[in-house]
Amino acid sequence: MNSFPSIQRRSFLKRGTYSVGMAALGSMLARESQASQTHSPQPHFPGTAKTVIHLCMAGGPSHMESLDPKPELDKINDQPFPASMTDGQQLAQLQGSKLIARGSFCKFKKWGQSGLEISELFPNIGSVADDLCIIRSMHTEQINHDPAHAFMNTGSIQKGRPSMGSWLLYGLGAETESLPGFIVFTSQGRHGAQPVSARQWKAG
Repeated sequence: MNSFPSIQRRSFLKRGTYSVGMAALGSMLARESQASQTHSPQPHFPGTAKTVIHLCMAGGPSHMESLDPKPELDKINDQPFPASMTDGQQLAQLQGSKLIARGSFCKFKKWGQSGLEISELFPNIGSVADDLCIIRSMHTEQINHDPAHAFMNTGSIQKGRPSMGSWLLYGLGAETESLPGFIVFTSQGRHGAQPVSARQWKAG
């Protein structure tokens, strides 16, 4: 015999709605309380960024021909790709194919007092090298486009995690709650938007 009380669907939905409303109210009150506190935690150093514009140019110029020289890859140009770099990887449509290493087709030049290496294809960018911050320490073991894009934008290869926009909003805050904290513009090609990639821009 079932000892649990019987709950009708309508009653369940009604109670659930109250729970969601209380959770939302609690969140709003917590934000107001936090804003009213004068001794809020301070960052390690004062921030200067007011806004962030993040351009994810899938299908744009390769980093290996723009801002990220790969001298070791250039050394093995036109040679079979080392098995040590592909063993254990999910190669998807490349499975069983003969993989040939391709180095950069252009040269890199050192620019500015910092000696920042930038492709000769972008001399105008090179002229302001000392005003740029280029991060080359990021890496991933994902070699296929979609999981690599998801990892870059959300920190996970699983779709649906919080995107970079929501993390920036979390870190910088918003000037007003009357407007969205971060806005996403997505481009569409001849075949419309990519449903997989479109899930990379949400709040999770």
